[in-house]
Amino acid sequence: MASITLIARLYEHIEPLDRGTRYEDPLDAALRERGLGEVTGGGSQLTDSGEIEFADVEINVTNLDDALPVIVSTLEASGAPTGTELIGNAGVLRRLGLHQSVAVYLDGATLPDEVYADLDFDQLVDDLTTAAGEGSYHGHWQGPTETGLFFFGPDAEAMFTRIEALLRALPIGQNARVAVRASRGQDGERTVRMPRH
Repeated sequence: MASITLIARLYEHIEPLDRGTRYEDPLDAALRERGLGEVTGGGSQLTDSGEIEFADVEINVTNLDDALPVIVSTLEASGAPTGTELIGNAGVLRRLGLHQSVAVYLDGATLPDEVYADLDFDQLVDDLTTAAGEGSYHGHWQGPTETGLFFFGPDAEAMFTRIEALLRALPIGQNARVAVRASRGQDGERTVRMPRH
């Protein structure tokens, strides 16, 4: 029986090693265990600024009807964001994903020097993760003028409410740009700029 190649396109900034651990390895194990196929590769699409726009996971399956529910349930259990697409030869077969996101872009260029000098980055990540929810932190990106921190959970607005109070209190939270993404696309996203103090 000929195999069918699918692409799972995950709209999140996730580094290749993390992509393997979070999505590729569990999906490969689930498909192989049932004799339905395997994960054969992956890749990332970058924006002009170097942030990962989306990550692809390449999948080969032998029976699409049997494999589809396994792929969907495994990716969603692994934290796939809303708007994740399962793509075949004819285009998008299915949209999936249960996790909404809050992306916190810290100002890395215009705050006073002492704000950066006094920053304990690991502690900041821990504090924001505690506020956003256990297991919510999916990684970060270092850009030329901003550092992005990415959090995922079932309710982006609730996560933002908890994160906002912390950002307003922290020196490094000044002028941060926060993207609250309930779903993929313009309609499901709003951006909030934190005040300076």
